[in-house]
Amino acid sequence: MKKTSFMKRLSLSIPPFWLTLCCFILGQFIKSLKESNVTSLSLGLKYFSLLLGITLLGLALSELFTRILKDAPINLMKSIIQTLQLRHFLYQQETHKIKVKSNTHSPNPVTAQFNRFMRKSMIDITQHQVTILIKVPHTQQAQKLLKTVEGQIKEELSSRNTDYFFSEFERHKNELWLIGTRK
Repeated sequence: MKKTSFMKRLSLSIPPFWLTLCCFILGQFIKSLKESNVTSLSLGLKYFSLLLGITLLGLALSELFTRILKDAPINLMKSIIQTLQLRHFLYQQETHKIKVKSNTHSPNPVTAQFNRFMRKSMIDITQHQVTILIKVPHTQQAQKLLKTVEGQIKEELSSRNTDYFFSEFERHKNELWLIGTRK
């Protein structure tokens, strides 16, 4: 299975988005120092964040134009919203106590790896089908955790997309795919 253009563009745009945000905030902080030797650094960060912002805008507009020509723009919004909802749904909040001199909590390493891979999940909704991509974690314990929630994932997606029939999960290398076709 291959990623859709929406999935490719979403994967490409997340790191530059955070980098743009960090550069903008850092540039504003440096600008507030009002020292003459850091003004050029502030200006450089401003232009760098502007360049990244324009690149992100280009990615977003190209996806929007693709949706206008081949699909419906509302499906782009549905894809983004349901991708965020799926990532929130898949997030595990399990922690365990460290039995050292304090009762502090630390994340379970299996749960932490599971969550790291679930943050890469994506949904692409078009007029004719819904395509779900879930990255499979590398460890056996995290894969076991994913296997236990597969039924819940399918049920959640079916309830959110009632106009589609969903197939069974298909695994291709380190990706789990679920395809829904319009009724």
